[in-house]
Amino acid sequence: MTDVTTALDPERVLGQAIAVRIRQLRRDQNLTLDRLAKLSGLSKGTVVTLEQGKANPSIGILCRLAAAFSLSVADLLNDHPSTVRLPIERTETRTLWTSAKGSFAQLHSSISGRTMFELWSWAIMPGDVFSADAHSPDTRELISVTQGSLSVVVGTHAVILSQGESVRLVTDQPHSYAAASDLPAHFSMAVLEHGGQRDPGPSSPATKMPGPVP
Repeated sequence: MTDVTTALDPERVLGQAIAVRIRQLRRDQNLTLDRLAKLSGLSKGTVVTLEQGKANPSIGILCRLAAAFSLSVADLLNDHPSTVRLPIERTETRTLWTSAKGSFAQLHSSISGRTMFELWSWAIMPGDVFSADAHSPDTRELISVTQGSLSVVVGTHAVILSQGESVRLVTDQPHSYAAASDLPAHFSMAVLEHGGQRDPGPSSPATKMPGPVP
């Protein structure tokens, strides 16, 4: 799976919604295309393509954009993120990746802010491989296999996990997940990712009045 894929009919709706959301958030936070690219670790060309709705972002790119805006992936996808913080809040499960063989990734719950925390469940069918580029620096993942066996590769390191086994990962480098047998691999995942650093610069509000954003 590549980070940016040509959008087909089912994905085009998501791609267009993300395009509108990126433009809205970028202008609300007074970020130039260059600054958003730097915060997200994406190329300016990729940001432009996404903002124009010409491509469908992968989960990895959604995570990078969410971190850049200091949002969870769920809030990035939501036009009206909840601002009410109650002791107990229901969350909506969203399926963010599927394959022709029946693999899927579901985001169940998340917390926004400078540090994002997310809870996922995955199923990888035999023959499928989910590959992702690096997340933000020092991103951590916890994985627990609930069914089947799972092959995990991070950079040059690899491990095979059986049912009931768990692992912790640092996924700020390319990584992938695949079923390690002829049975589907089911696993839960918790992700801790740090948002983009908004260091003061020449265009910081502290030193310069914000102007129009391209």
